Formats: sequence, structure tokens, C-alpha cells
Amino acid sequence: MKLERFKPFPTSDGALLQYFDIGEGKPLIVLAGAQTSVQTYRYVARELKKNYRVIGLERRFEGATRSSFEKMTMARQGQDIDEFISFVNLKDPVLIGHSLGSSVIMSYLSQFGDEKIASAIFVDQTPKMLNDSTWDAGVPGINEESISKILKTPILPLHKRPKLKVLWSLFSTMVLKEKSIASVKEKMPLYKDYLKGDWRKSLHQVSKPALFIGTEYSPFWPSRHAEICADLVQNGEFKIMEKVSHGAHMEDTTQFVSIVRAWIDQHGQ
Repeated sequence: MKLERFKPFPTSDGALLQYFDIGEGKPLIVLAGAQTSVQTYRYVARELKKNYRVIGLERRFEGATRSSFEKMTMARQGQDIDEFISFVNLKDPVLIGHSLGSSVIMSYLSQFGDEKIASAIFVDQTPKMLNDSTWDAGVPGINEESISKILKTPILPLHKRPKLKVLWSLFSTMVLKEKSIASVKEKMPLYKDYLKGDWRKSLHQVSKPALFIGTEYSPFWPSRHAEICADLVQNGEFKIMEKVSHGAHMEDTTQFVSIVRAWIDQHGQ
């Protein structure tokens, strides 16, 4: 299946990000995780575009985006979301983030609140990845001292082998895509900021509906994190996707789309 065609989005600090925009109706903004193009949503997007307007924003430092290396922070990526909503002139979009993309949404909400959005969906991402005496739903066995070592091998083995379509999606969007302007090593400041993040307090301030999707076979953290996170927001709910691991939206497009449609029908307006 061909990749979606991108359009340019210039940011206030001179970066040039890319996005695709397909379908009509309620706007949905989708964000991909670390080292992954938003093109991995294309199977999901082509199903959802039958009912909604699906907009995939490529985060800075991924794909064909262009940006200086000066602002490798989660705060800047959250600001990108705020500027993008205004740039595309969206009213009450639903934000959908996978993995690091979810943390970008959390960063956006912590800085700008939830006034401009209808709801948010977080896919397999805990708001705090480092465990301590107050939190045990993060990545087991890592701390601030071991982050650099962990980042040298950021991809953990999956518990369930993805379908052929998913493998091709990963290959075509992570290997065949235009080379990122920054390597994993160069993006280390961003990933360290990501791993050290703690968005629990900002989630307490979210009043719009929020859905946390956990996965049965996530290799990073226990699926129960979704239920714990749902309790952190005023109008939180959770859902556990069955028989999928971290690449939930790619591993089972049908199940993912069904969950998103049901959520938007209930909370997206």
C-alpha cells in the first residue's frame, strides 16, 4: 500500500514538519512513537477516513522533517501540537498518540491545557517510565543512571510476532522512509527527557475525556498501567487490546479502529 502524501507545516522556530490529511468530518490528529514515522498509521487512517478527517503529524527529527538540533525536548514537541492545531485551524480535534507520541500529547496538555481539544487517546504509554517508591507501572529495572545504556538497545523483543502486513509497515516506514535528520545517538537528549518525564500531575488537570489503551503483551510495562492512568484524570477510561504488543495499531488494525470509533462516538464531539 502506498504511503500517504505529506504537506509542509512551518513552526515558529523555523522547523519544517510534515503531515498528511485525509477524509472529512471530526478531526483526529495521530502521532507516532520514537524512531517511527506517522506513516505507520496509514492502514488505520484509511479505515477511519470513512467517518473522520485523519491528520497524521510527523514529529520533528523523524521522516522528512527539518529542524535544528537545539530543541530536543518534550516541551518543544508539545508546543508543536499547539501550533499545528492553529495552523490547520482545527476545532476540537481528538488527539491520538502511540508510545512517545502519547507523551508528546501529555507535554502539550501540561503546557496549554485541554481547552482546544475534544478528547485524547493514549496508546501503550505510561506517564512515568522510571519506577520509584511512588510508582511501579514503569519500565522494570531501569533508573536515571541506566538510561544511557538502555537507549543503546531501545527496541525490546515482541511477545507476539506481528502479521506480515505489520512487518512490511515497519520496514517501509522505518527503513525505506526518508532518513531522519538525526540518528538515535543525536536524539539522545530527547529520549533522555522522554524517559525522565513524569506527567502524572498534568494528567490530574485534564478535564476532557481521556482513554488509555493498554496492550496484553506490551514488552515495556504492565498492561494495568492503563487502568492506573485512567484514575489519574477526571474523565478517564481504559481499554486493554488483546493479543497485541507495543505496535497495537499496526498489529491489529481492526481491533484498534473499533476501539477508536466507539470512543469518538461516545466522547469525541
